Amino acid sequence: MKGIAGWLIQRITGLILIAGLIVHFSVMHFSGPSQITFDVVIRRLSNPYWKVFDLCFLVTILFHGFNGLWGIALEYIRSVRLLKFSQTVIVAMVSLLLVTGIYIIAL
Repeated sequence: MKGIAGWLIQRITGLILIAGLIVHFSVMHFSGPSQITFDVVIRRLSNPYWKVFDLCFLVTILFHGFNGLWGIALEYIRSVRLLKFSQTVIVAMVSLLLVTGIYIIAL
């Protein structure tokens, strides 16, 4: 994304990630070891609310992280061929991680 829209969306996704991380850490890391057993996690993932949360969290993480990498590539890579290669790798990684994440959450 270019210009103010890319800058603004990067900041908004950063704020969303802070809220998502608070929920994630509260539920997964600060709720005690009895809350992160296989059975509890599977039960949580069967809840539609948590599926929506996890999907939104996944998309936000991927967009924020790889949009940042995209911006770094645009800023520092001067070779057109290397820039196109880097952008292709970024898109491939996002696609692979998104499909894998959706597959895992949808199980």
